[in-house]
Amino acid sequence: MSSRHEQDEYLEQDEAERDSTGRRNSLIALVVLAMLVAAGLVLVDRLSSVSALQDCLMSRATNCASVSPLPSAAPAGLDAGPSTTR
Repeated sequence: MSSRHEQDEYLEQDEAERDSTGRRNSLIALVVLAMLVAAGLVLVDRLSSVSALQDCLMSRATNCASVSPLPSAAPAGLDAGPSTTR
């Protein structure tokens, strides 16, 4: 039968393992934070371009092609050239 002190010592992590776990958790948190910041920057950029296009259209401008949003926002199969609609 082992003593309680031996059981506690067996269950405790050694200092190197605790440091390794702490570094890994910090690195994971840093990667997640970087991904959130990058996603936020992409979102702000897209919202800005859509806002510029809406401002152009609301001012009843005849040529808003230079302000058009990213090509990925255009429906598939349509030409990205100047618009013929008014």
